[in-house]
Amino acid sequence: MPIIFISGHSGIPESARAFRAGAIHFLEKPFDYDQLKECISEALGKSEANRQDFIYKRKASLLVQQLTDREREILLLMTQGHANKDIANQLNISTRTVEAHRIHIKEKTQATSLAELTTLVIHAQLN
Repeated sequence: MPIIFISGHSGIPESARAFRAGAIHFLEKPFDYDQLKECISEALGKSEANRQDFIYKRKASLLVQQLTDREREILLLMTQGHANKDIANQLNISTRTVEAHRIHIKEKTQATSLAELTTLVIHAQLN
């Protein structure tokens, strides 16, 4: 939650502490109400952006949790740029098995491209 710190008796140490604690603005009294409205508007915008980011990361995490351990392993190798043949050799499985896993990964995650899968891995903090 973005914080707007307002004080009538403050100095540099207090404002520094407020920013270290997470304040996005520090207003000293007396302040202009239009400035306060702008600060509140900015805080609400940041709060909504934080909420949307949290929702997207949570969704990504839930999608990745649906995968088996092997599918997650292949997903990581895919998003690191490895070809199916390289993945098969590393995991000691056939290329067709890797291809089957790729299909299941895309179905389970609802991804249509490698770029979407890479974004999913980043947001799910899988790497």
